[in-house]
Amino acid sequence: MKYLKLILPLIFLLLLSNCSVNKFSLKEKRIIKKIKPNNEMSLMLLNNPKDSIILYNKSKNIKLGFRNRKLKKLIKGMYSTVRSSTNPGVGIAAPQVGVNKRIVWVQRFDKTNEPFEFYLNSRIIYYSKKKSEGSEGCLSIPEFTGEVFRSDTIVMKYDLLKSKNLIDTVSGFTAIIFQHEIDHLNGILYIDRIKDKSKIKKRKK
Repeated sequence: MKYLKLILPLIFLLLLSNCSVNKFSLKEKRIIKKIKPNNEMSLMLLNNPKDSIILYNKSKNIKLGFRNRKLKKLIKGMYSTVRSSTNPGVGIAAPQVGVNKRIVWVQRFDKTNEPFEFYLNSRIIYYSKKKSEGSEGCLSIPEFTGEVFRSDTIVMKYDLLKSKNLIDTVSGFTAIIFQHEIDHLNGILYIDRIKDKSKIKKRKK
């Protein structure tokens, strides 16, 4: 009985923490509610102090099986945003639309027809030692580009709506996109990877 009294609070806290993993905050729910079919979402911009707090926050996992309408609506809204003719991109992370959850869309240039695909709870579990420097831009820092060193090959672990703990090895330009977007989930922007700030340039119009 003595041990039961000690264990029950721990079980309660564990269940509470698991629930907090997949719940959207009230602010996130409001953002999702405003999404209209095929309508792009407002982007978080680094030069906005309130937006920068979200961009530099670490994102939480989405619990597998959390397939409610809000999640599906967010996924579709993110896709419409990254495919917008106003601000076209090759990838987007949920923090960039104001939601600190581990969701990304990435264009798979390494696959036939170069499809856009979304991933839940993605994490990089291996970075190749071989790296290359390349130019990067960001929807949340639209006026600038910069030269960043990234691993040529990564191994990624991720979930999908109906599958979990999937593994994928990615190389080349697509690996760069994944590193960029997963950095967003960890509260890191590409400019934070650049030690020599002279390599950050004003984007040419």
